[in-house]
Amino acid sequence: MAIATDHPLPGEHPRAVPRIRLGYGRLQENGFTELTPVGMSLVVTFRGAGMIDVFDAHGWWHVAFLDFDLQRKIHLDSAFGSPDIGLPFASALKREKGIELHRFDDLRGRHHYGFFVAEDYRNGGRKGLWNLDELMMGIALEYADTRHIDWFHIKPTGDTAPYYRRKYGAMCLPTTSTDKVASIPLGPNRQPLPHVQPVRADGQTRYLAVDASPDPAWPGNDWGSGLNS
Repeated sequence: MAIATDHPLPGEHPRAVPRIRLGYGRLQENGFTELTPVGMSLVVTFRGAGMIDVFDAHGWWHVAFLDFDLQRKIHLDSAFGSPDIGLPFASALKREKGIELHRFDDLRGRHHYGFFVAEDYRNGGRKGLWNLDELMMGIALEYADTRHIDWFHIKPTGDTAPYYRRKYGAMCLPTTSTDKVASIPLGPNRQPLPHVQPVRADGQTRYLAVDASPDPAWPGNDWGSGLNS
């Protein structure tokens, strides 16, 4: 469930901009949760460890995905393709939303990189939605952090290295290969995200609070071209 309110929850820093809150605890427990920006209804799903997908409930279009694997040396690289891992939340989703989702590969079949948001749903896009990319990365980083991963390693594509460096505090660490790797520090060295804040209670993350309006310091779409691939 997503909460839309300007009143901060306990443990949440007050902000001068409106926020929406994604139920991170529900996402981890049930495999899906709703995000309700003004005039929209998005369903965010989480499978395995981990595949994050976002659907626009108006037509159930597949609008975004992020694929990462903490068992690999590089956690975020190529899209996963067509996994046969089933949908453990299928019955609950059908009961609550009356829908059976079978369209998880709509975007993955056309975009080879493991992180993609459809243009209309990006910052400055036609839908008027802000910070969906940062929210998805926030989910992945929160998941990795709770599993005591020290660094979240990403293989940038195109000109995306500055995007990861500026928005997520990624660093270029020495490697034994010629590949460029952007590494985001976690644990005690983790940096706050500019527009997404974890809201914790009893030692667990319950929500991710997301700024729901433009930020003059981050005008328009700041993605690099590699995230469009």
